[in-house]
Amino acid sequence: EEILLSEILDWQINPKRQQMLVGQRYYENRNDILQRRRMVIGEGGSLWEDTNLANTKIAHAFAKKLVDQKCQYLLGNPMAIRSECEELNTVLNRIFDKQMLRRLGNLCKESINKGIAWLQVYINGEGKLDFAKIPSEEVIPLWQDGEKRVLQGVIRMYTVLEYIGKEPTKAVKVEYWTSDGVRYYRMEKDESRKNKPNYSLVPDEDMAEKFVDLKLKKGDPFPHFMNGKKGRFWGKVPFVAFRYNEEELPLITFIKGLIDDYDLLKSDDSNTILDNPNSVLVIRNYDGTDLGEFRRNLAAYRAVKVSDNGGLESIAADINTASINEHLSMVRKDLFEMGGGVDTQNNHTGNTSGEYLKYLYADLDLDCNGIEREFQASLEQLLYFIFQYYRLLTEADYSKEKVDFIFNRDIIINETEAIGNCVSSIGILSDKTILANHPWVTDLIREEKMIKEENNKEEKNKEKNEDEQAGGGQNANDKAAVNADNSQSTVSDSADIK
Repeated sequence: EEILLSEILDWQINPKRQQMLVGQRYYENRNDILQRRRMVIGEGGSLWEDTNLANTKIAHAFAKKLVDQKCQYLLGNPMAIRSECEELNTVLNRIFDKQMLRRLGNLCKESINKGIAWLQVYINGEGKLDFAKIPSEEVIPLWQDGEKRVLQGVIRMYTVLEYIGKEPTKAVKVEYWTSDGVRYYRMEKDESRKNKPNYSLVPDEDMAEKFVDLKLKKGDPFPHFMNGKKGRFWGKVPFVAFRYNEEELPLITFIKGLIDDYDLLKSDDSNTILDNPNSVLVIRNYDGTDLGEFRRNLAAYRAVKVSDNGGLESIAADINTASINEHLSMVRKDLFEMGGGVDTQNNHTGNTSGEYLKYLYADLDLDCNGIEREFQASLEQLLYFIFQYYRLLTEADYSKEKVDFIFNRDIIINETEAIGNCVSSIGILSDKTILANHPWVTDLIREEKMIKEENNKEEKNKEKNEDEQAGGGQNANDKAAVNADNSQSTVSDSADIK
């Protein structure tokens, strides 16, 4: 408990955790500019806030735009899952339903905002396999190796709202997960501690009551989940990490300074325009003593009283719009370059050639390559828990089966050009390869099935037509023979009559 408490307290002030919170804040467009105050030099050269000055706070949601671009580009289309085992294909398609695919999209967003996202594997109240995205700032991973591939343990700390009578109170709960089980604690204030943080971890009695039937010894971990009245263990820590990059650095690390500069310049530009009527005023022989009264009269009556030879003169600096726009344009360009995104206000977006679109999306494509590589490794780890669950449920062993996760990127292309390339490739490439690269095909397996059904239908119609033609010829021959017999019979009858 002392070691866990030390890890938790260190994590609370860890710069990595603070950066996660900044990334989430900027995604929600709660930029630093919103906390800005207009300061002026006061008496003695000290700064003080002047509330009379315009204080426009313009926050730009560049972080959200870049994050959403990456997530939609990589996971905007449904992901395909394939295995040579048809039974396993059915199982995986049942697990990776629309809810799970949406969860993967949220994991992608979380990982870009915070550098890493966490998925917890658990058995829900209905006894079914389920998953939950855990906020990254709540998770303290304990890695077994330097490459951060194997988890030795996970500490999760979170706050819940509890009621004591009618009074709501916040309770801090701690979970310590290992491959051997899980321990539940509550963090409470401990005034008896001297020269130490006045907190301590105490066992969570509420969780202990849920496992009272197991009759565990004091200090023993609880099982990961229950199967009937029997405790079960995954054999691994039931958390899977989804990283944005190997270093686990959030996107905001690379673009925060540029966003702040853009916000500041746009806000200052607005303030300059708003403050223009309040430019420097030179007063001669003012008929009064209070400058505050002078400003009120000027604002209310648009007039001011002066004595003989008095006057009022305004001095205002010209706004250099061209210089401001040039600087904003450079900052915006740097933002999308450092953020690995596509600027939709690019002057050349009217060019729709395939080569130019590849060039335009090059940075976004490269960044998504890295995300896909990290997610492929994470999904492979997730398969372990899926296979464990079905081994327990049906005794089926899928651990030796190979599974491919195919990300269908939402690529912007010139469709006419792409279709022309497909037509030109007939006879050079296989039909399956051409079909997979056709821009109108979103589900290759479904499309192949539909083509096969249509071909079978055409074949049957062809055979039917051939049979009808063959049957029609035979019927014509039979009819001619019958007519000949009737004619001969008629002649014979006529002869008899004669």
